[in-house]
Amino acid sequence: MAPKNFDGIMSNSGSNKNKNTLPPDDDGISENTPHSSADETNEGQDESLEEILLQELLQKTGQLQKTEKELTEIRQELNITRQLIACQTNGIIFLDQQLRIIYANNLFCSITGRDLPNLNEKKIDQFVLLPEPGQHFETIIQKAMHWGSWRGEVLIKENDSGRLPMIMSLNYRDQEGDTESTEGFVCRFSPQEMKETELTMHSSSRLSYDALTGLPDRPSFQYHFSFCIEQARVKHAFIGLLFIDLDHFKRINRMLGPGVGDELLCSVTALLKQCGNAVGADFIARLSGDEFAIILPPPTNVKQAEQLAERILKKFQQPVTIKSRDIFITPSIGISLYPDDGESPPELLRNADTAMEMAKARGGNTHCHWHSEMDTQAVQNLHLENDLRKAVANGDLFNHYQPQIDLTNGIIVGMEALARWEHPVHGSISPVIFIPIAENTGLIEELGLDLVLLACKEGCEWMKMGFKNFTMAVNLSGSLLRRNDLFEQIMECLKTTGFPPTSLEVEFTESVLIENMDNTLDLINKCRQEGIKMAIDDFGTGYSSLSYLQRFAVDKIKIDRSFIMDVTTNASDAAITMAIIAIAKKLNFQVLAEGVEYEDQLFFLQENQCDECQGFLFSKPITAKQMTNLLMRDSSIALKHKRIIDKFYSIKAQDD
Repeated sequence: MAPKNFDGIMSNSGSNKNKNTLPPDDDGISENTPHSSADETNEGQDESLEEILLQELLQKTGQLQKTEKELTEIRQELNITRQLIACQTNGIIFLDQQLRIIYANNLFCSITGRDLPNLNEKKIDQFVLLPEPGQHFETIIQKAMHWGSWRGEVLIKENDSGRLPMIMSLNYRDQEGDTESTEGFVCRFSPQEMKETELTMHSSSRLSYDALTGLPDRPSFQYHFSFCIEQARVKHAFIGLLFIDLDHFKRINRMLGPGVGDELLCSVTALLKQCGNAVGADFIARLSGDEFAIILPPPTNVKQAEQLAERILKKFQQPVTIKSRDIFITPSIGISLYPDDGESPPELLRNADTAMEMAKARGGNTHCHWHSEMDTQAVQNLHLENDLRKAVANGDLFNHYQPQIDLTNGIIVGMEALARWEHPVHGSISPVIFIPIAENTGLIEELGLDLVLLACKEGCEWMKMGFKNFTMAVNLSGSLLRRNDLFEQIMECLKTTGFPPTSLEVEFTESVLIENMDNTLDLINKCRQEGIKMAIDDFGTGYSSLSYLQRFAVDKIKIDRSFIMDVTTNASDAAITMAIIAIAKKLNFQVLAEGVEYEDQLFFLQENQCDECQGFLFSKPITAKQMTNLLMRDSSIALKHKRIIDKFYSIKAQDD
């Protein structure tokens, strides 16, 4: 019995027999005629084969197009991957199973001094060394294959001229389970001191730069400094670091505008480059606003670092001309050396910064080399700053006075008011210490005006006692000169105390006067109209320009004590002193010499027609009470001074 489905097929076939008979064609031959069946069968087979081939061709074409699209995508991904690897801040190489280099990124090429074709197919041990004795790459590879990775210290042959310590991370790439990857190893190299930090490229062509000055920026400095330290560690050499901060740059920015400030920073950059290049320190970076750093590469020493600092300070003695305006700027420089002052970049930078702050605390325009006591001193300065704030607020500071002597008759013709501070715990604090703190914290303005008021008040007391023919000299900070209301503040002190304007003499240093040219000229004109005298203090140590002297038209010039100290033994000091006196006489200025301690200095000044002097030969700075006693004994003091003067003239007469 046939299966049911087979029966169904058979019955259907029989019932449709007549329906399958086709009508005759145009030629009258039926499709089912016996003589045409073979040809029809061949044609049908040919058509079927052609259709199959066409379908296969279309299928292969589609597959090829898909493959080409995938290949293009793979190429794009590969290109992006290469670019990403090339831009990594670590050296990267790929190794095959035989430890041959099949790819290296830009940083690794830069470190070794070779391009990729020169590295390709080379063994890793030709460029990477294992520092530990008995250590072999085969052992490391076995560990990496067992654990999947290995990490440790290695040395890279750097440009065939040295060995650079690095950290190598090696990862094993197994083909099993990952048919799209190549079996082998991925090696990543990072600096020892900054293992986990994203770093800037070591090659100078890949450093990032400050947009304004064109100098390497802070990240580039940190990375380059790290490499320099590693090189020095291998060579057992020293590295020097200079941390440079401009004194009172914010004030210039505020007064003259950021445009002038930017130009000034560019001019400073040129000066630093000139100084650094002269000694081979060609890596100079801008760390932030007005902070710069210079690296002295190995080998170097303390003396070379200090000589570079001195060279920079000397360069800054000349003004910087910006938009036809002369601007005087000074730097404070901190120095640290590897390895004596630290063994890591952050430690060395921090210590150089501390030394720079110490230079600022000493008044700026100087350099300091870091030492361990500075950290303690920095903490002490912080406490001292807080104590100074309290002292200024409570009016605890006071004046000492040093008499000024007429060199023709020995009479006291004036006195200079000098700030003093008696700390309740530490006792007398030197002005060399607390004045810079006051300058840096802005306390100097309040402190300065308070002491001017006190000087006028105590001056009035002496006048009431009958001593009227003297001048009260007050030395004011540059911060005060920058105040638009300084003249009004001075007049308020005079009005409050009743001290006569004609007996007050206001002193500024050369650099302060010149830095604030417009304010200075305005103040001088207003003061002279009221009869207040003006003097230039510490003359000879600044710029000593005749054109400035003519413009200022001050009343007195005070020769700095540094020239008087060796005026009788040093020909240069003697020549400068005589020249200052001669110039002052020609311009109708009074001349006062500071720091006179010995008779031969006095005789030199008298012989060269200096008008006045002050110094320990006559009196050290003394309290107001002691000054009162001195003024009351003025006749005897004058006699003593007169005897000294008479001695000079008697010696001179004998010589004649």
